[in-house]
Amino acid sequence: MTTENEKAQIELAIFANFIRFSGLPVPMSTAEKRKPPEPDILCSLGAEGKVAFELVEICDPNIARALADPKPNLDGVEYISTSDPSLQIVGNKLRKVYQTSHPVELLCYTNGRVITPSDVIVPTILPLLDCYRHTFRKAWLLSEGEVFKVWS
Repeated sequence: MTTENEKAQIELAIFANFIRFSGLPVPMSTAEKRKPPEPDILCSLGAEGKVAFELVEICDPNIARALADPKPNLDGVEYISTSDPSLQIVGNKLRKVYQTSHPVELLCYTNGRVITPSDVIVPTILPLLDCYRHTFRKAWLLSEGEVFKVWS
């Protein structure tokens, strides 16, 4: 289990990778971790001014459990069943309400705990973003060093 401080450091590192790979004009010196009910990160985005980002990891709980507590078989391999969790994870985020006076963008990311490739995640979550009322003005996916603008 991670502490709030560890979680903040991880989220800032993920956000720094997002900025690096996206090329968005965000000085990392302006990125600050926020506490709920605010979105996760508040930063300055070029001439737009302050923008908030809510981060969510696309993470298969079976993979996360296996990585947290490995129990390999005699041959050193662990067998687990997996599925694409992106629909449920993003659906849960779309139902949340955040307190901020700034525009909010959703940053979905993978961090080695899902086998679903980005070319499956993007078309899976796009209908949710198109159909459901939510507070996000844009949605992004950071996966394996690539950034995809999923929705705006």
